[in-house]
Amino acid sequence: MLNKKLAKKILDMVKIDQKIRKAKKIDLKKMKQIDEKSTSEMKEVIKEYGWPGKSLVGDKGADGAWLLVQHADHDLQFQKKCLRLLMKAVKIEEAKKSHLAYLTDRVLMHEKRKQLYGTQFKIDKKSNTVLPFPITDRENLEERRKSMGLQSFRKYEKLVVQLFKNAQSQIQIRFR
Repeated sequence: MLNKKLAKKILDMVKIDQKIRKAKKIDLKKMKQIDEKSTSEMKEVIKEYGWPGKSLVGDKGADGAWLLVQHADHDLQFQKKCLRLLMKAVKIEEAKKSHLAYLTDRVLMHEKRKQLYGTQFKIDKKSNTVLPFPITDRENLEERRKSMGLQSFRKYEKLVVQLFKNAQSQIQIRFR
């Protein structure tokens, strides 16, 4: 049964999360505070309801729950717990496979292990370019991505590189 109040709570947190990330000048300290507050609130949500899947909070609410957990980088144990819950939710079609792919890679990245789906990138400070975190079994990457509903790695990599270039352009314009 759809819990509109809970869905609104999650979507309100997402609005705050996205507002700080899309600001012209990103305040990293403020972003960290928002992420910590959202994580704390998501812990309470999960404690009370379990994983907020689409039957409980609708498609947008379920997307939002994943996004907030994806940004809980300061709490790897919470992300790992959510990963287990998300796996179960995907099996019963309460969550998207693509969300599972992203959170899987995020956890692997934080554990300094190779990612499975190639969703996580970093900025190489020496060359000022965007590179994927190491990926396991590159030969079968496209097959794994397809199985999770992800676009081809080549297209995704182009998109990430372009987003980085656009962000760099905005930074250069701001400091001229």
